[in-house]
Amino acid sequence: MIDYLKQYNENIPYWLKNYKEGMDVAFDTVMGGRVGYYPGSGFDGNLVAVANKAHCVHSFLYVDYLVKKEELENMMDKGSFHGNHSIGRIEWSELDIMPNGSFPITVNYTPRMSPMHFVDKTIEPYCFTEVLERNADKDDEWGAERFSITFLFADGIATYFQMFVKQFVKAPWLFLLQDHGFGCNYDRFGKDGYLDAIIRESNSVLIIRNYGRL
Repeated sequence: MIDYLKQYNENIPYWLKNYKEGMDVAFDTVMGGRVGYYPGSGFDGNLVAVANKAHCVHSFLYVDYLVKKEELENMMDKGSFHGNHSIGRIEWSELDIMPNGSFPITVNYTPRMSPMHFVDKTIEPYCFTEVLERNADKDDEWGAERFSITFLFADGIATYFQMFVKQFVKAPWLFLLQDHGFGCNYDRFGKDGYLDAIIRESNSVLIIRNYGRL
């Protein structure tokens, strides 16, 4: 998979290459290039590891409604992405990420459960972007010089609709689906599930259209 993706090299986006801590960056700018999307991501770093080594995507969106912000911040502070270090953290408000508000999802599908069924209501919603840089003792064979990961406390299915169907009007360039999930999914991510209905009815095109896995 890595060798295949290397054919689709992406240059580091301008904002990312020139980023300095505290710099004013718009959310649309961070999401403006290729995006690697991982709904129900938990703490799984596989999408970043594969795309980073292939130099094909530099911006990632991880979405989960069971992960606490403090847990992610602790992981970032401890250098969880081996061979890389954080050079900045950007906090986002709801207005930053959805300036036009949310849109009703209108697809011909009824979810198996309420989207709020498994949401941990004790967790305060959050969204932040971590900007990481490769350590000086590593080279291009190790991975990208810089990349960013946006962590969003939200429903991965609804986020696809709000972000990629409505706001950006583009599909993620790379999409990792754990069809079985890590548990606590109110509906399937994959074929014949709620997310699949949204993708089909919005005519989204994925690089891995048959839900192949990395």
